[in-house]
Amino acid sequence: MPTPSFTPFVLLAAIVGSGVAAFVWVFRDTPGAKPLSAFVAGASLFALAQGMALASPGLAGKLRWSSVAATVSVVLPAAWLLTVLAYTDSDRSVDRRTLALLLVEPLLFAALVWTNDAHNLVWADRWIETSAASAYLTEEFGLGMWAHVGYSYLLIAVGGLELVRLNFRTTDFFRSQGTALLAAMFVAASLWASSLFGLVPPRYDLGGFGFVFGGLVMTAALFRGRLLSITPATRQLGREAVVDEMDDRIVILDDADRVVDVNPAAARLLEVDPQAVVGTPIEAVAPGLASAIDAGSTGQADLELDGPDGRRYYDVRVSPLYRSYGGVAGRVVSFRDVTDRRQHEQRLDVLNRVLRHNLRNELNVVAGNAELLRQDVEETDDVRRRLDRIEETVDGVVARSEKIGHVSRMVDEECDRAFAATERVDSLADGVEAAHDDVTVTVDLPERLTVVGGPCLERAFEELFENAAEHAGEDPAVEVRATDCPGEFVEIRVADDGPGIADQERTVIEAGRETALEHGSGVGLWLVNWVVRECGGSVEFADDGDGCTVALRLPLADDAADAAPKPGTQAATGAADEDDRDRTGIEADD
Repeated sequence: MPTPSFTPFVLLAAIVGSGVAAFVWVFRDTPGAKPLSAFVAGASLFALAQGMALASPGLAGKLRWSSVAATVSVVLPAAWLLTVLAYTDSDRSVDRRTLALLLVEPLLFAALVWTNDAHNLVWADRWIETSAASAYLTEEFGLGMWAHVGYSYLLIAVGGLELVRLNFRTTDFFRSQGTALLAAMFVAASLWASSLFGLVPPRYDLGGFGFVFGGLVMTAALFRGRLLSITPATRQLGREAVVDEMDDRIVILDDADRVVDVNPAAARLLEVDPQAVVGTPIEAVAPGLASAIDAGSTGQADLELDGPDGRRYYDVRVSPLYRSYGGVAGRVVSFRDVTDRRQHEQRLDVLNRVLRHNLRNELNVVAGNAELLRQDVEETDDVRRRLDRIEETVDGVVARSEKIGHVSRMVDEECDRAFAATERVDSLADGVEAAHDDVTVTVDLPERLTVVGGPCLERAFEELFENAAEHAGEDPAVEVRATDCPGEFVEIRVADDGPGIADQERTVIEAGRETALEHGSGVGLWLVNWVVRECGGSVEFADDGDGCTVALRLPLADDAADAAPKPGTQAATGAADEDDRDRTGIEADD
């Protein structure tokens, strides 16, 4: 008996769909390509089974292929939903448990299909009818089939609602893509429903044909390189990074360095339309920025751009954008205008050179002339005192200049290394006692205490010890103790029995800046504060009337997190007595 004339079209759709499924699988590393490949492959097999059911001459063959088609139909709704979730980056909520739940209904329905003769829940009856000299299978569905159909359309609807939700919060570029997906699945689902509910004659089984059509529409977008390579998933991840972390000019790129999104500040700077630039290679939009991105692929680079206000300088930072299941989806590029900071740094650099080199050389001239003058004039007590004062002042300025330069170089280069606090502090204490015969330094630190610091931190402790020794009381004594802090920190306290620090000194160091009316007399406290902050810690000052204490809160090194003293130990107990004292400061250098 001749087969229905529609059969070749169904089989052709199955062949075309198989080739498309193989093509999509080649790009399976692309987000959403795996579930899309499963969808197209399932649609092709569904169409093949329906075509073979139409082509089979006998009832047994038609029943067998009808059962295959029903079994394959379970793949399509789930694959559609997973494709949509990957496209919208909502697949982060799909874990193994969720996938397992999605498999329950397909497995149960497949079991019902192949055991239908025992319960008739899928088909109550199936028989052959003839029309126009061709035979086709007619089916009366049971409760199991209608439950499966309802579940399938529920998954299709969930995917459709996810696309609708995306369309309300995205740009025209992605809205057109989402609308195309919705239209493709609407056509496929409508054709399947027309066959299920008898809206078309049974010899025109349109379900498989419709799903292959839907798969072709989605794959066509992938073939153009616009759907799954430039996706709202990448855009959404970038938006989250911008909202949570950044407030500068932002450009979001996909993994092929095409623009996915730009914020208004970046659009104004680059003089582009935020909508029209989407999908354009960054090299075509801003060649200078593209070069800076390549240079800053490991993190940071510099960028110079000419604009209405002249040449501006930008600090470019490049951050990889990871998908929820691994792999790089693109990059977030932020660039901040640092023109003012750069000019400020240039001025500071010039002033630094002038103060540390030119001024020092000129002071050396002053010192040399003072020494010559001492030889040429008749010395009296008054003259000798004035010449001594000149030489002392010059020596003090030169020493401070050298101190600032030395510490600045160490702070710039070596503040992230491990510092063996116990060993180095013991050594410094011995040095202070050797240099000052009447000073006693007591060190009470845990064994093998290691903090983040490096050589610059040693210079800070040296500065504290020198200050304590210089300004200690009649019976000079310096004590160093440790106590633990919240988190992986330790507090090291340096206490002396000196007069404490003046309010003016404490005010400028706590405010973090000097003014014309309030300024410190020396740089010792500033150097300690700079070094400790660069090491990731903080400095506090205490004055109990009988002396002053400097509390350095320092991060423990990774391999010494368990070495900090615990509350109740000797180190912690000794430091606890300081907690009730007023916070003030120590004496700075003259």
